[in-house]
Amino acid sequence: MFRLPSSVSRLPAILLVALASPPDEYQDTRREFVERINAVRKTAGVAPLRLSAPLSSVAQKRAGEIAAGGDMEGSAAREDARRATEAGYEPRVVTEIAARADGDVASVVSGWRESEGPPARDLIGADYREIGVGVSLEGTPLYVVLFGLSWEDFFREKTAPFADLERVRREMLARVNRERTSRGLAPLRRQPRLDDAAQAHARDMFARRYYSHDTPEGKSAMDRVQAKARPIGTTCCRPSSTTSVSAWPSARTPAATRSCGSRTSAVRKAGRDSSSRLPTPSLPSSSTRARGRRRGR
Repeated sequence: MFRLPSSVSRLPAILLVALASPPDEYQDTRREFVERINAVRKTAGVAPLRLSAPLSSVAQKRAGEIAAGGDMEGSAAREDARRATEAGYEPRVVTEIAARADGDVASVVSGWRESEGPPARDLIGADYREIGVGVSLEGTPLYVVLFGLSWEDFFREKTAPFADLERVRREMLARVNRERTSRGLAPLRRQPRLDDAAQAHARDMFARRYYSHDTPEGKSAMDRVQAKARPIGTTCCRPSSTTSVSAWPSARTPAATRSCGSRTSAVRKAGRDSSSRLPTPSLPSSSTRARGRRRGR
């Protein structure tokens, strides 16, 4: 399994901007690639891509390496993901296409579109939101294109239905109480202090990239609400609320005990795996893909 590094040094903002700025002499070529690729995506009914400076910086470095004798057919997506992270772009998915061609941008994109391999699929890949382009004109023109989906875009899209926090809280409480009343238990009611503690913990998990009932320092829900005389349990869940709550009672997990029980149970930490899919590249173009997990800071 491919995983992004668990921690990456945080470079100064000015340096990150410098790393993310590709050479100006290829900007027109980059814009033309974006225009041509987005035309293909529009025909396929797929959302357009944005030109990304960090991804273009990584693609440009990769183009220089291939032009200097590097392997165009290698599984470069892992290294692309690492470099993108260093440039300030947290990738959830990164795919690379590389090709040498004498023709112009239009003919290159047309060739990818008409191929039957990974390049054709990547052009209209619904997962992607941004693109980076690297160019080398030493000898036969060389083009490296990176398709990416950042964790920021992924999170924003997945959480859009939950933007109305007050509505989410009301729906969550209603679903929990339906499960409780179906088992003959008294319904719960909102408590502002508990709302505040839960919201602060959710924000802390997001900001510091962890997923647990306890903070990295070991602080529990009891610590967070400072209610030493009251037994308090917590339940961490990812969207959607509908699926999460309905699954708790039958799961026989701490979440089920907390939503339907009268006392708290042991806190268990949750994690997740990540996977990698690296398609076999095809000549004369190549395409590699990496899927990463969100890194800690």
